[in-house]
Amino acid sequence: MLAVKPTRTRLEPVSNHMATITKRPQSKFYYALWRIPLTYTDGKRAWRQFMRCTKHEDKAGAKRAAAQMEEASLRQAGAGEDGSRKILVILTAAAEKAAQKRLTIDLGRDYLRQILALSSGEQLKVWSTRQWLTEWLAHKLASAKPATQLRYKHSVTMFLEHLGETADLPIEHLTVAHIRDFRDKLHSEGRAAKTCNGYQKDVAMALTAAVREGYLPRSPAANVDALPEEDSLQREPFALADVVKLIKAAPSDEWRGMILLGAYGGFRIGDAAALKAGAVNLKERVIRFVPKKPTRRGRPEKELVLPMHKELLKFFKACALPKDGEQPCFPTLARTSVAGNDGLSLRFVGIMEAAKVSRGTTKLHEEGTAGRTAHSRSFHSLRHTFNSEMLNGGVTQEMRIKVTGHATESANAIYSHAQLKTLRASVDAVPALNGKKKKGGSK
Repeated sequence: MLAVKPTRTRLEPVSNHMATITKRPQSKFYYALWRIPLTYTDGKRAWRQFMRCTKHEDKAGAKRAAAQMEEASLRQAGAGEDGSRKILVILTAAAEKAAQKRLTIDLGRDYLRQILALSSGEQLKVWSTRQWLTEWLAHKLASAKPATQLRYKHSVTMFLEHLGETADLPIEHLTVAHIRDFRDKLHSEGRAAKTCNGYQKDVAMALTAAVREGYLPRSPAANVDALPEEDSLQREPFALADVVKLIKAAPSDEWRGMILLGAYGGFRIGDAAALKAGAVNLKERVIRFVPKKPTRRGRPEKELVLPMHKELLKFFKACALPKDGEQPCFPTLARTSVAGNDGLSLRFVGIMEAAKVSRGTTKLHEEGTAGRTAHSRSFHSLRHTFNSEMLNGGVTQEMRIKVTGHATESANAIYSHAQLKTLRASVDAVPALNGKKKKGGSK
C-alpha cells in the first residue's frame, strides 16, 4: 500500500471490478485473473493482482470458479463491499491520533479490534490480568493434583492482592517491575527465598500460558531472576539412634509403621499415610506404590517398586493388614490431613519432642512478619536418612535414584549426606606421594 500522509487522506469509491479468464500455453485449464482494489487518496488507487488455475476446461465452469475465487479473496482481505473503505477510515483515524501523539495502548487495541472484525469477523479478546489468571486457574484446578491446586490458588490470590487496581487493567499493562516487586515484597515480609521463588514461578507459568495463547507478546516474568536461596534451611537427616528413639516414643503401631517407612523406604509423610494394604507384598518382599508427587514435572506418575528392608518386613508380618487391598495400612492416620494445627506433620513434631530428638537448625522469623519458624528436621528428614545411609553403605547414585524415585542426580544429591568416615575413606583412597595408601584407606 502506498504511504499517504493523514492530512491528505480523501476517500473515493472503488470502481467495479470483475474476474476474467485466460489460457496459458501448454495448459488445458483456464486461469482466473482478478484484482483487489486498495482504496486511496489524492486520486490514486493501488491494486493487487491474482492469477489462479480454475481446474476447468470449459469457459462457463472457469468463469464461475473465477468469480468464486475473486469473492473469497475480497472477503478474506476485508475489501468486499465497503470493507476496504471502512478499514481505511479506521487506519486514517489511527494515523491522525499517532501524528498528534494521542494514540494510546487502549485506543490502538480498539482500532485493531475494529479492523479484525471487518476483515475476518473475529472478535479480539482482551483480558485483564485478573480475568486471565482466573481463567488459567480454572484450567489448572481441573487437571492439577489437590495439593498443587491449593498452591496455584494461593499464588494467584496473593499476586492479585499485590496488584490491587492494576489487576483489572489489560494484561499488557503488567511489567517486569510488577513481578519483581511482588517477589521482593514477599521476601521482605519474612518468607524464605525458596518460598518467594515458588510464588514467582507459579505466576510466571500463568503469564507464559498467555503468551502461548497470543494474549501477550512476551511474558514480563521472563527476565525476573529467582532470589538466591542461601536463607533456606538445608534439610538434615536423623541418625539411626534418633530413629530408634522416635519409634519408642511413637504413640501407636500406625505411627511406628509410618516412621519405619520413612527411615527404611524413603516415604514422604502423605505417601506413608495413604499406603494401601494391597501395595504390601510379603511373599515377594516388595512394596508397590505410586508417589503423590510426580517423579518429573509434567510427566505421568511412575509406580515405584521398593524391596522391603528386614525392619519393614518384620513390622508388616507382625501387624494385621486389612484383607481388602484398597484399604489403607494405617486407617486412623489416613483420615488425617498432613497439614494443619492437628495434621500429621505437627503430630510428628510432638513425637520428636517426646523422644527428645532435636528439630535441628532453627530459623526464627521476626515477630509480625509472614512465614513461620523453620526447622531443618521433620518427618521428611527420614527420607534424607534413608538415602544417606544407602550412600554411606556404598550404594551407587544410580541405584539410589531408582529406589527413591528421584527424577535427577541433582535432586538425589540434596538427600545424600555422607558421614565423615565415608568421606575420609574416599580421600584416603588417593595414593600418597610415596605411592602408598594411608593405612585403613579404601583400596
